[in-house]
Amino acid sequence: MIIGFMRNFRNPTEMAKLTAMLCKSQGMDLIYIRPGDVNIEKHMVKGKMYINSKWISVETGIPKYVDISPYCFKAKNKPIIRYLRNNTFLSDKGKNYISKENLQKSLQKDDEFAHLVIPTIKTENSFSSVEKFLNKYSIIVIKPMGGERGKGVYILTKEDNDSYILGHQKEEKNLSYQELISFFDQFIKDKRYILQKYVTSRTNQGDPFDCRVHAEKNGKGEWVSARNFIRIGIGQKVVSNVNQGGGISDPKPFLKANFGDDWEKIFENLNKLAVTLPKKIEQLRGTHIMSLGMDVGIEKDGSLYLFETNSAPTTKPLRAQAAMLRTEYYKYFMEEKLYKTS
Repeated sequence: MIIGFMRNFRNPTEMAKLTAMLCKSQGMDLIYIRPGDVNIEKHMVKGKMYINSKWISVETGIPKYVDISPYCFKAKNKPIIRYLRNNTFLSDKGKNYISKENLQKSLQKDDEFAHLVIPTIKTENSFSSVEKFLNKYSIIVIKPMGGERGKGVYILTKEDNDSYILGHQKEEKNLSYQELISFFDQFIKDKRYILQKYVTSRTNQGDPFDCRVHAEKNGKGEWVSARNFIRIGIGQKVVSNVNQGGGISDPKPFLKANFGDDWEKIFENLNKLAVTLPKKIEQLRGTHIMSLGMDVGIEKDGSLYLFETNSAPTTKPLRAQAAMLRTEYYKYFMEEKLYKTS
């Protein structure tokens, strides 16, 4: 059994290497491929297999199962992706992605998940929308609809009618009403931004944090929690982005230190989220997926709020767990789904 492992990187990653070794132990071969390695005319792929501790170039038929990164779904790859959708099974078909806004709207309609929804609106290129939202919640987040890694995210606090505090990364500025209007016109207007109620997800030291809930499918085809970890934005004003300086922590000691006797209930709710929300995402998208990262804020009272989801979550903090679960899932899928029905 050959498993395709499709990414955009020129050379196989450490995750690919570890997964290839685990696949070998389960009687499977993993071939590392990029979209350009697919030969549509010959129905073949040229890729690399990890053999005797080395990546060796090989050519083989189209694998029956391809673990594909959503980042491979680029416009230039459309003919290849279309071909793969028709000739193999992809871990993610790359269809029906849900925007942050639409996900919040969909969850709002579901009693099981409505409590996770953060009040959110579009700016509509109108300063009045910011003013009304700020009057309602006092502290709000202004963020780009297609943003990533905390880029372009601001936190805005209303002090009084002519005094505001604008936070961005590690800086804060005091603005007057007219200065706030100027900021909106220069940086927000005519761009795709949303406004959200600010979720007070901060440590006892005042640093912003969130919890990455990373779920994978296991050897029974069921969703499980691969690892949850807290991301702390040390010294930051807005988001818990370790790329801008910060760190990570395991949930148990962090929750015990910051939430006292409530830590266990919060811990249970995070683990419950890992096995329930991915099913809802699959339902909303109308397709299967294999892994999902969920970024969750935790208020002082223990309430959970969903910031966003990511169908291509980083595996660096849990490489071993993710590789093991994916290998088990490959084997399950090949034996129970493909070969039993073929």
